Amino acid sequence: MPATYLFALAAVAATTAVPTTELPALDKDPTAMSQSEIRAFNKGRSVNDPDFIRCRKTEETGSLVHKTFICHTMSQWAALERQGNQVARDAYEAMSSKSINQSN
Repeated sequence: MPATYLFALAAVAATTAVPTTELPALDKDPTAMSQSEIRAFNKGRSVNDPDFIRCRKTEETGSLVHKTFICHTMSQWAALERQGNQVARDAYEAMSSKSINQSN
């Protein structure tokens, strides 16, 4: 292929790029937002976006009808998961170090 064709193709691709729109930044705590505010905030965002808000439903023990919604951004959920894994890892290591035969 001639170099001028490749240059023209690159120029066309650069000018026809989809313009990126600025998505609004998160200005309040997701747990304080209503479901309609969360839907409006998430509109246009990818599920993999760190600012995408995901809500999880937890059922209260002892109640058949009461459910609690906990909402965080994807980056907050990832941080909570890392923290929980680290706590579990630390507890396992603390217990396994004490399980060495100390009965002698």
